[in-house]
Amino acid sequence: MKYFGKKSLSSVMHVILRIAWYLALLAAVCAVAAGVVIVFHAQLGSPFSRGLEGSSAKDIRDWESFQGLPLGVRILVLPYFGAVIALVLMVIRRSTQLFAQFKNEIVFDKDNVRVILQVSRLIIVLSIITFSLGTLLVGIILRLLCEIVKNGTVLQEEHDLTV
Repeated sequence: MKYFGKKSLSSVMHVILRIAWYLALLAAVCAVAAGVVIVFHAQLGSPFSRGLEGSSAKDIRDWESFQGLPLGVRILVLPYFGAVIALVLMVIRRSTQLFAQFKNEIVFDKDNVRVILQVSRLIIVLSIITFSLGTLLVGIILRLLCEIVKNGTVLQEEHDLTV
């Protein structure tokens, strides 16, 4: 199987990431609507309270303790989830750009180095916000990959100038 070019793994990934971006955007819009209802449940009347009958006692206690928080504290939850959603959308968008370059058989390019660096930074920020060690590891590995592609870009430029 080809990795770069038309009808390759990178072109399949490009299509999958484009679809994933639109699905994530749709999920983000739905999450904002659900988040507003959850945060302002006392003012709006919560439809989620009726769905807790089959839940565990811990889930019910967690929901009741969340309901007991002041409105100002509950409102602080919305920007957190908004930041997480925005970071995920940016990672998907940048990854789509990278795989579009790979689909066009452009691998060792300064733009690709910039995009990989941006994705690695976004993933590291996402890992810090979500307290995810696995995501942090992925961000560090992408940073290392960025350095490899950067060195490959220098070699590619030297090769292009000597031919």
